[in-house]
Amino acid sequence: MRKYLQAYQEMFQCDIIPDDNVRRFVNAHILIDLYLPDSAAFFYVVKYPDGKYNFLGKQQEHVSGYSNEEFKAGGVELFLKCIVPEQIDFILQGVYPDILAFVSGLPDDEAKKRVLIQYNYRFKRKDGQFINLLEHVHILELDSVGRPAIVMGNVIMLQNTDIQPVRLTIKQLNGQGVSETVLSKVYSALQTEQNISTREMEILRHLALGKSSKEIGRQLFISRHTVDTHRRRLLKKTGSSSVVELTRIAFRNNLL
Repeated sequence: MRKYLQAYQEMFQCDIIPDDNVRRFVNAHILIDLYLPDSAAFFYVVKYPDGKYNFLGKQQEHVSGYSNEEFKAGGVELFLKCIVPEQIDFILQGVYPDILAFVSGLPDDEAKKRVLIQYNYRFKRKDGQFINLLEHVHILELDSVGRPAIVMGNVIMLQNTDIQPVRLTIKQLNGQGVSETVLSKVYSALQTEQNISTREMEILRHLALGKSSKEIGRQLFISRHTVDTHRRRLLKKTGSSSVVELTRIAFRNNLL
């Protein structure tokens, strides 16, 4: 059995946070949960790095099929084991490291608390049914050196049951309280099977959406010539002869 919890704890290192701080956030979410309508979504609160859920909303049982007692006992390790095998490496080796790298690069604690993180994955319920989940994460508290220590998440069960690629989106609230997308990445088997870089994956998706090199360059803050270079590499790596063929590849790999 792979050591999911060990990998998780090695990534999410932080100082010990007083229990009173955790209790304050938990009590607030208990009150919120009392008034939430029944839905295919739930909130949670986690303190790093122990991987234990300090709070789980009542709808967690409806989403995962596990009782809250079972899910609290199993902690984050149970959660990670329920992610389908073909996506767990994208989460542990892609999504989580990318989140931490982005957050660590922000200038101060206030900027880090204004970050809105979103990613999706495929999850195996207790009854064996596979579902797609979308998770939103918000940093509630940081430790003495600015590392995430307590986070709140909102997990939503998606209606679409088709297999979807893992996507990470990070947004920041600007001075006017409006969220702006600052990072967007797709994780796909294409990257390992055909040695396609993360930047090339971004270019592939934009090309498949019908954008020009100039439009892509403006959106990704790179030159049109750099986009053209990535396009030529994509054509070579995938054995394609046109953007139309690249679009078919993007469609087959659920990148659109």
